[in-house]
Amino acid sequence: MIAIIGGGVIGCAVAWELSKTYKDIFLLEKNPGITTGENQSTRNSGVIHSGIYYDQETRPLKAALCVEGNRLLYDFCEDHRVAAIKTGKMVVATTEEEDAVLDFYLEQGRKNGVPGLEKISGEKVRALEPNVRARSALLVPSAGIVDPPTLVYRLHTLADQNGVQFLTGTVVIGLATDGHSIRVELRYPDGKEDSVEAGIVINACGIDTDRVARFFNSGSPYELDPVRGETYCFYGNRRPELQIRGKNVYPTPTAVVTHSGRHFTVGIHLTPTFESIDYPPSIGSTVTVGPKLVPADNRETAGGPTVDVDVFVQAVRPFFPGIRKEDLAWHQSGLQARLKKYPDFVFVHEETAPNLIHLLGIDSPGLTAALAIARKVKTMVDEMN
Repeated sequence: MIAIIGGGVIGCAVAWELSKTYKDIFLLEKNPGITTGENQSTRNSGVIHSGIYYDQETRPLKAALCVEGNRLLYDFCEDHRVAAIKTGKMVVATTEEEDAVLDFYLEQGRKNGVPGLEKISGEKVRALEPNVRARSALLVPSAGIVDPPTLVYRLHTLADQNGVQFLTGTVVIGLATDGHSIRVELRYPDGKEDSVEAGIVINACGIDTDRVARFFNSGSPYELDPVRGETYCFYGNRRPELQIRGKNVYPTPTAVVTHSGRHFTVGIHLTPTFESIDYPPSIGSTVTVGPKLVPADNRETAGGPTVDVDVFVQAVRPFFPGIRKEDLAWHQSGLQARLKKYPDFVFVHEETAPNLIHLLGIDSPGLTAALAIARKVKTMVDEMN
């Protein structure tokens, strides 16, 4: 038996990938439904990343799996009628200093194998998006958007068709080993507790992965660095003269300070949304503005804004000068499963129980990389059999 803990996009992708080869797979999800929880997968901007931001020295898994996952995700969405559009992205520079930074990301993206990268002039930026102003931009054709709930639901459906058993409303409360199998202790929706024996356990429960790892090993070195992302939205139909035609528009990356130090972030950006997710999907006039990343004191994903809307206006006004405070409405917040001291994804066998696999630190670009991550996990499982 294989037990997967967590029914977000990673857990469902792993379940589907493993179900092509293995039988007797169970997925344990604490929420009452696969797409009904307040987690990373459902509180996600839906951006399909390209792989330009991740250096091969400190984030080699993100660099490789984002590029591979980008390709796999578009193919999957086309094959299984999931709303996804290759919108392309512009990373814009508004100053001479930012223009030089774009050259760095152009080179890094090419090193990572990101296809079609091109540095373009401010004039071409305006031709592509008339309401965006920039000195120059990095044009990234492989970026896009996907509808996360539909993606997770489709992966769940495919895994279910292959025989994966989904136990929702089921909370993992303990892990132990007898030297061979892993005992998974559970609490069901009615409050009753039970345990099951699994030959392999895959811990893929997002922002709770570090906690579940400590059920087995209280000395686990992995700890979440809670970072909350807050997002507003701009309804373009209220100001038709200021609409975005459909590109993702990002600023040049900047620094953000969290509990574990100084990190570079892609910054508050403009992301198009779907008018319809019926296949084939179409782009709408609403654009999300964000996220603004701030250190979080807890792991609650829901709740209203803590950052003043003026912060969002001032962040995007250099490249989207027509924006006004009254144009923005609150959209959502979400928590990222970023780890302290570990900038990359972490896929690790438990030292004293190699049949317990932890998938830690799967923040952005986890959604984009999900199918590639699932293939890597499949390889790890294959090596144990």
